[in-house]
Amino acid sequence: MAELALNWTTEPPKQPGSYWFKREPTSREMMVQVRETNGELPVWWPNQDQPVAKLRAHWRGPIPPSTGPRRQ
Repeated sequence: MAELALNWTTEPPKQPGSYWFKREPTSREMMVQVRETNGELPVWWPNQDQPVAKLRAHWRGPIPPSTGPRRQ
């Protein structure tokens, strides 16, 4: 099974899901959950809902769900 390439972009997410997120290229990345609420895509950052379209950040995703342990 081929690995899905998830590249970093400054383009905000266009669909709900789990994403890697960092404010600056040298910042530590964290996983965030982008939700759909009333037709918008907010994320909880830093301590409140923020529309992803207004955040200047670097995104990678959406991260596909896990299929369990890998078999060798």
